[in-house]
Amino acid sequence: MNFKKAILFSLLVVAGTTAFAQSGNLRKAKAGLQKFQEFKGSDIASEQLAQLGKKDLESAKEAIDAAITHDKTKEDPETWTIYALVYANLATAEKSAEAAKTAEEGIQKATELDTDEKNKENITAAGQILGEYNFDQGADAFNSQDFKTAYTSFERALHYRPGDTTLLFYSAQAAIQNQDYPNAIKNFEELIPRKEFSQHNSVVIDLPKLYLSAKDTTKALEYAAIAAAEYPEDNNAAVQNIELNLITGNEDKIISEIENQIVKDANNKTLHYYLGIAYSTSNNNEKAIEAYKKAVEIDPDYLEANKNLSATIINQVGSQLNALNDDKTLSNTDYTAKVTALKEQIKEALPYLEKVISLDPNDVDALRSLRGYYSFLEDEEKSAETQAKIDALQ
Repeated sequence: MNFKKAILFSLLVVAGTTAFAQSGNLRKAKAGLQKFQEFKGSDIASEQLAQLGKKDLESAKEAIDAAITHDKTKEDPETWTIYALVYANLATAEKSAEAAKTAEEGIQKATELDTDEKNKENITAAGQILGEYNFDQGADAFNSQDFKTAYTSFERALHYRPGDTTLLFYSAQAAIQNQDYPNAIKNFEELIPRKEFSQHNSVVIDLPKLYLSAKDTTKALEYAAIAAAEYPEDNNAAVQNIELNLITGNEDKIISEIENQIVKDANNKTLHYYLGIAYSTSNNNEKAIEAYKKAVEIDPDYLEANKNLSATIINQVGSQLNALNDDKTLSNTDYTAKVTALKEQIKEALPYLEKVISLDPNDVDALRSLRGYYSFLEDEEKSAETQAKIDALQ
């Protein structure tokens, strides 16, 4: 959030205000505030700022406290505007909740008196500084894992800086930590149209999860589809959309949608990969393997497709092995013959698993799968060799 811009803006407005017919205290308060803001608008470190500007800010405070009780200035909207600015700056400089409350009262009084809105920009600037104060309070609370206080502080900051994307995001994060899903959803939804926001991708993808947490499956599906459309190349968005549709019984719908897209773009490796995920999730391993193979055929170095293809083949063999182990009617001869057949079947996974490791030699999960593969084939030498690679990475 560009609070420095807001503070500099207030400095320029204050500096340009006419000093005509003002009392001495009001002029003195403005002069002290002006000097303090000159320091604040510079690149001086906060510790130096506190030392260099404290005297000027205290001088401004003393003068403006007198001005709000003086007959000539107590009903002047500019007096209360400067009062709000002084105390807002005190709140941020001293991290003072009392000063922040006083600044809020000053803003309210200034707004009531400023019927011609001549002080509107400076009143807004005071609010922006309070936004800075509340953001800092929220950040400190968040870092201390006091998420309720963090949420309250971020929302107060939003009162003065409505629509601020950073505040909306962090307020939502605090609400999530509090399991306050309605308020998290409210802020995330406000961020959906803000595509320029740096965290837009994560907001769009996480919103369906929030709706699931709030037990609103209809909205979860709606926003999962939006996320997949907004970020068609994002694996997390696509997988989430597929999984949610499968979980909610829309298996035929989501598979049909992907297949229709493949008809239009047959060489799109990602679509074949997503089709594989859809079939895997619906426990149709044969179709999943077929789809993953097509993705790898289009791009032999497609890491995710190679990984899922090898895993699906290995898991399929694992399921069949479990079924054999549970079948107490098999003779030893039949059991041995079937296990031997499974050992041949699992060999189909090896080239894809080796490709994964060649593309990412530090993939410990892939190395563990390879070790398990060799253990199943009773190749102790290669199993030990693979284990050594795993040990070297840990």
